[in-house]
Amino acid sequence: FSNAAAVLSDNGDGMRQIVSYIISMGHQRIAYIHGKDSSVTKERLVSFYRTMEEYEIPVREAYVLEAEYTDPVLAAERTRELLKLKNPPTCIIYTDDYACIGGIGAIEENGLAVPDDVSVAGYDGIPVGTIIKPKLTTIMQDTDQIGRCAARKIVDLIERPKTTTVDIQSISVRLEKGQSVKDMTYRGGKRP
Repeated sequence: FSNAAAVLSDNGDGMRQIVSYIISMGHQRIAYIHGKDSSVTKERLVSFYRTMEEYEIPVREAYVLEAEYTDPVLAAERTRELLKLKNPPTCIIYTDDYACIGGIGAIEENGLAVPDDVSVAGYDGIPVGTIIKPKLTTIMQDTDQIGRCAARKIVDLIERPKTTTVDIQSISVRLEKGQSVKDMTYRGGKRP
């Protein structure tokens, strides 16, 4: 985004929130199916590795795979690869909610259930994620706020180009705790 104004979600904080939540639910074998090379992907990847490091959880390189954003077919393919590993992950984070839905399909094709056998988490907070079963755990992006800020920036650049800065504005995100991440902090189905 050099020399261009941009309004983005806080991708680093979003990834930190979702990884921290998954770890708080007792997961350590966490996979991340990320998007193709972009500034968004780089920011999320750095935050993924940094958060895992902060919790002193090693990242297994076989758990970090590349796919395309909003591609449920490729996400399903990558999910199948993860499920074939000798020690498959207990939780998979996807590039976005569409990819997550594709991953859920691959998990179910393998006779497994979400979240009982494999937990999943998406990113974006698309409406369909709130109605599928189980409800997705995801990062909610404030697309309305992003749109308002972008529109204001465009108007300012047109009407006051000499006094408007060309910068990057970051919009806060929030974790939506659905039912797609299993709580592994207790055994036997009963809380201590």
